[in-house]
Amino acid sequence: MVIKRVKVEDLRAGMFVHDLNCGWLDHGFLRPQFLLRSRDQVQKMRDQGLSEIYIDTARGDDVANAPIQGDIERELERQLKASAEPGAALPPARVSQKEESVAARRILGEAAGVVDGLLQDVRLGRQLDPAKARPLVRAMRDSVLRNPGALISLGRIKDADTYTFQHSVSICALLVSFCQALGMDAATVEEAGLGGLLHDVGKMKIPSEVLNKPGRLTEEEFHVMKSHAALSRELLLGVPGISEMVIQIAGEHHEKVGGGGYPLGIAAPEISQIGRMTAIVDVYDALTSNRVYHKGAEPSGVLKRLLEWSGTHLDGDLVQQFIRTLGIYPVGSLVRLSGGRLAVVVEQSEDLLRPTVRVIFDSGRRIRLQPRDLHLLHATEQIVDYEEPAEWGLDPASFL
Repeated sequence: MVIKRVKVEDLRAGMFVHDLNCGWLDHGFLRPQFLLRSRDQVQKMRDQGLSEIYIDTARGDDVANAPIQGDIERELERQLKASAEPGAALPPARVSQKEESVAARRILGEAAGVVDGLLQDVRLGRQLDPAKARPLVRAMRDSVLRNPGALISLGRIKDADTYTFQHSVSICALLVSFCQALGMDAATVEEAGLGGLLHDVGKMKIPSEVLNKPGRLTEEEFHVMKSHAALSRELLLGVPGISEMVIQIAGEHHEKVGGGGYPLGIAAPEISQIGRMTAIVDVYDALTSNRVYHKGAEPSGVLKRLLEWSGTHLDGDLVQQFIRTLGIYPVGSLVRLSGGRLAVVVEQSEDLLRPTVRVIFDSGRRIRLQPRDLHLLHATEQIVDYEEPAEWGLDPASFL
């Protein structure tokens, strides 16, 4: 089997689509893998803003000189490590990850109730009151200032039944961190956080059988779901005290810098900076989260996808900054050390290739170890790769 990446304009009937290489989980096709039979299918990809997809040359026609997946992955790995060279974008943590996790869990518990209440107000046709959310956003900003990784790593843990609420909380935390890393002032950071909490309010106007469907959407359902971005913008336009930034976050987070996104199909530079930032964090959180029909990918792998989609879906300069915000091995990642032990990343350092890790497993003897923190900045062992927790029966979050 040889998997190749092919430009959409080079596709033709007889090729087998292996992966639509799409930044969002829902792409309007009933199956992610299928044999191309008509030009209409290719046009549909163009209409959805897809620029490059992967084909399986063992199951369909080939394209000469198209890059092979393995070569692409090696280049993305090189780019990811190069992204770390300028160092971390956020200052060192003021308190330990262990200490801040206690506060972060409390904040996330409160956040679920606040966001649930706000979205239920929208669903029931009541006036949305953003003042209810502002203390929560300030608390999240304070947590990020104390320790950037604690809140974000815990935010990856989501329950399928309340995904919409928890996704909004995660987008808030990620945007707060991102804006903080770009040096924005406190008022702007908090406004961006509020936008993250409210960016999906339009989903409350989507029929529940579509919003909560435990599987891929039909083409008709996909079009209904896509309407949520326009609905979010319309709902927020009518709310007193909502800023232009909050409206941009809600209305632009599914636009693509190369065009072809929704609801307007605009391209950079028409998309605001905060809209381009939100597109990045939205894709990151969606792809790292477990869903009923989708197992979340490991953070470092998703960061490589963000690099791959730079210039077509996402703003490449902002992707680089986002990687430096999280670290190339984000907190909560499972990594393999040069000595063969497995560890969970618990803190970033100024050198993003050498974070602080918690050693938990001996891969050679396949036994758990008494957890012990190791500061790679001052150690001979280094990270050689990231690992899939499921392959080792480990839950990194339980070690944070």
